[in-house]
Amino acid sequence: MSPSSFPNRKRATIYDLAQRSGVSPGTVSRVLNNRDRVSPETRARVLEAARHLELRPQAAARMRQVAILTEPSFPDRIDGYAARLTAHLSFELARNNASVLHPSDPHTQLPSTFLDGVIAVTFDHPLLELLQQLETRMPVVYMDRFDHEPNHHAVCSDHYMAGYLAGQHLLARGRTRLALFGINMPPNHERLRGFRKAMEEAGVTPDERLLQLFETTTKPSAFAGVVARMVRSGADAIFAPGSSFEGIQCLHVLTYILGLKVPQDIALLAGETPGVSEILQPPLSTIEEPLAAMAGTAVERVLRLSSGQRLAPERVLLPVRLVDRASVT
Repeated sequence: MSPSSFPNRKRATIYDLAQRSGVSPGTVSRVLNNRDRVSPETRARVLEAARHLELRPQAAARMRQVAILTEPSFPDRIDGYAARLTAHLSFELARNNASVLHPSDPHTQLPSTFLDGVIAVTFDHPLLELLQQLETRMPVVYMDRFDHEPNHHAVCSDHYMAGYLAGQHLLARGRTRLALFGINMPPNHERLRGFRKAMEEAGVTPDERLLQLFETTTKPSAFAGVVARMVRSGADAIFAPGSSFEGIQCLHVLTYILGLKVPQDIALLAGETPGVSEILQPPLSTIEEPLAAMAGTAVERVLRLSSGQRLAPERVLLPVRLVDRASVT
């Protein structure tokens, strides 16, 4: 991209930036487009000067650049929910002629990258602190953030309704000893609230031994132990929510480790794994999350914000869908 690709009123700013940084306009162009052949020291100097001059080249004159962030320690960054949502987001950004960045280490890479916006898929506390800093100079859209504050843009799956629909479905099939388990994180808190609400409306008292949220540090070998304890405590139905193979793992434990038949001995309702849930034995009844719709909404929002449009911060909640197959009777 050459300086002439910017409108006339911005050209002087580009040259000012080059002069202030002590580099050529071509080097400025490479930095602003995240190209190579620029030393880290020069890149940092140009970006600092750009921030000082509040340089924001018109998005229409170049390809916009959006980073998709996942925390480095998240367990399904490569497979599962985060990976699938990242794929949907990448496709939507490419379809809208936007460049996609996938920082492997956001904490070290983002400060030296020129961006038009960020979509945060998963985030721990250190990454949230970084995102709060980025929000002061670029739009940030969060996926599935439920501790919503007035200044946040968030796009979420309706996990409360997922839990509510799951509970209603299991109760309607005559199951009364309902169990739910998953990782201790905000989406599962929402699902558990909905699950409890369905039981409350049906006059069924929850057995707290059957409602388990565990830490991400739990070893994979402990997964079977959680399921086994629920079975020993009398569960006649299990809801294993999420889109990261939790339901498939649960089916394996019930069938091949505990020797139970699904749904004859125990019903199983899971999160949808596209292309897999329907070909298992038995085909899994699931709650399907609107990942493609979430990605489309988030990308539209971040691109509109990066173009200078004013959008009121809000949490956009998208509906889930119950898929009735053969693992619940």
